[in-house]
Amino acid sequence: MITCTTQKQVKKENTKTVFITIEETTETISKEQYNNLICADTLRFFRRLGGSESVTREYTCDGYNITKSISTSPDKEARTIRVFKFGSENV
Repeated sequence: MITCTTQKQVKKENTKTVFITIEETTETISKEQYNNLICADTLRFFRRLGGSESVTREYTCDGYNITKSISTSPDKEARTIRVFKFGSENV
């Protein structure tokens, strides 16, 4: 069982680096959906479009996995942050 928390943020007016969260959702996703979100080909595709992709890896109960993904749009005005939490279904 993987829990994905998604934050959509936009840049605050008249600032260069301050973002404001406009929407936050939490959902349970499957391992296949997780793999589609963090696949190396997916990250490469969005980088080629001009966006910025950065990931954070940590040791989890499921191994050494990506636990955070930050995707910034090509115009640098919006970004999406996904935080993944791994857990067993018995918890």
